Amino acid sequence: MRRILPELLDTERLGSPIARRAEWLDDQAVPQPNWTEILTALGAVATPIAVIVFGAILTRRQSRNELLLKARIEYYRELAPDLNRLMTYMMFIGTWRDVSPPDVIALKRRLDAAFYVAAPLFSEVVVDRYQRYMSRCFKTFGLWGSDALIRSSAYRRRQSWQAPQPWDTRWDRLFELRDGDPVERSTLEALKSAHDDLIAALVLDLNINRARSEYTSTRVVGNASGQVRTLDGAPATEV
Repeated sequence: MRRILPELLDTERLGSPIARRAEWLDDQAVPQPNWTEILTALGAVATPIAVIVFGAILTRRQSRNELLLKARIEYYRELAPDLNRLMTYMMFIGTWRDVSPPDVIALKRRLDAAFYVAAPLFSEVVVDRYQRYMSRCFKTFGLWGSDALIRSSAYRRRQSWQAPQPWDTRWDRLFELRDGDPVERSTLEALKSAHDDLIAALVLDLNINRARSEYTSTRVVGNASGQVRTLDGAPATEV
């Protein structure tokens, strides 16, 4: 027994089943993964997918921007003529002698209806400047149920009226100023600036590269200058 025990323990010489089993397991062992190769393969697959996804997002965003710009341009085309028509009336240029005060009030309502529908499409700067411009042209929030008042005087308009129908004296009540009240030059300059600021903000929202600082000639202010006379015929303050 003592002689056999060392021989049993000599696994290399006898080739015991345990040793052969260990060698077999070593041969069947699963090789360790090469993470560098795996990550490289995943990167090769993921890169095209990422490019496709990013391209889809960019295309969708660009498409939405193009739709927004198109909508802004359409509303600008609708608003710009009436904004200009209002400015020429307030500045006593163009067709102001043929436009009745009720038509100007209707013009305001048409502008407000169109602009506030489109307002969510424009920047806050455009909305703010539109409100500033309209506040220069009209006095609002008067008596309940009453129309806004035109921030001008009926005196010159009544004297220069050229439309076929006669001037209606009830139209005088649609103006903020009475006959003897001058239209101050500073008021006209502020109105011109408000109009130009609004147009400049609209131009920027249309992605036009550069907006001008002025869109109305300074001559329009001087065009409205002259004396206003009171009801008794005496000259009033220079406008």
